[in-house]
Amino acid sequence: MYHPTSRVLAVLELLQAHRRLTGAQLAERLEVNIRTLRRYITTLQDIGIPIDTERGRYGAYTLGVGFRLPPLMFTNEEALALEIGLLAVDQATLIDEGIAVESARAKLEHVLPDAIKRQVRALHESIRL
Repeated sequence: MYHPTSRVLAVLELLQAHRRLTGAQLAERLEVNIRTLRRYITTLQDIGIPIDTERGRYGAYTLGVGFRLPPLMFTNEEALALEIGLLAVDQATLIDEGIAVESARAKLEHVLPDAIKRQVRALHESIRL
């Protein structure tokens, strides 16, 4: 099950990943209707995200020029703490969506330096045993 907050963030991620998307493209990817998509766009605009709207038959949504969310930065200890938390949730099956844990783990690993990635993988393997 998707939550509206997750979908609003997904709109932002899609617009960052793709230069220009139509409302139909965004709605299809999020599995929502156009009206719901417009509410998500308005929510992002209300919190200060510069989303430009081109109206009309060939209209689309784009992020304002130069806008990017900064990447997440974690200390080594924070990264290990997050990984331990994800492992605990995964091992205890505290949530139904195991995919969510894997997705979060992949995002975390994507921003980590190689040395920390090795520590996290070693931790992951030792806890799984």
